[in-house]
Amino acid sequence: MNTHRTHKKLFKNGLLFGALLLGIGLSVKEATPAKAVTANFNGPVYRLYNPNSGEHVYTMGVAEKNNLVHLGWGYEGVLGTSYYTMPGQTYGKVPVYRLYSKNSGEHLYTINTNEVNQLKNYGWVNEGIVFYDATILPWNQETTVERLYNPNSGQHFYTANWDERDYLKKIGWKDEGEAFS
Repeated sequence: MNTHRTHKKLFKNGLLFGALLLGIGLSVKEATPAKAVTANFNGPVYRLYNPNSGEHVYTMGVAEKNNLVHLGWGYEGVLGTSYYTMPGQTYGKVPVYRLYSKNSGEHLYTINTNEVNQLKNYGWVNEGIVFYDATILPWNQETTVERLYNPNSGQHFYTANWDERDYLKKIGWKDEGEAFS
C-alpha cells in the first residue's frame, strides 16, 4: 500500500475534484450508503478509496470490499486487524460503529456511543458495528488507528501509519487523536 505517494500526488496536483462534486451537489456512486458488515472472525480491516470523492471506507466484509472495487473504488490494503468475540463472551468487546452522512456522502467511524448519538441527531445514519477494536489483544497493544479531519473538505481519514499521519498533518489535516486500535 503506497498511500503516502498516492495522497501526495492527489494533493500536489489539486485533485480535490470529488470534494468539488459533493460541494455542488452532483450525484456520484458513493452517495448510497452501504450496510456495515460485521465479520465473525479475527481478520483484516480493508481500506478502500473512492477516486471521485476522496472518501475512504473501512470494512471487514469481503463482499462489501469486492462490491466497492467493482464500482471503481481503489483497494488500498489492510488498515489493521480486528476481532470478533464468540457469543456469550463479553470481555473487551469494544464496537467500532460506522455512521453515514446523507448530506456529504461521508462515513465516520467511532467507538464513542455519545458521538454516535450526537451525530444521529444531526441526520447521520448509524450503519451499526462494522468491526471491533482489537486493543485488548496481546499482539495489538501498540497498533493504534488515528483519526484525522480535513477542514477544507470536511472528510475524516483513518490511519495506523505514522508517516502517513504526519504527512497529512503537514498539509493541513487536523489530528483528532486515537480513533480505535
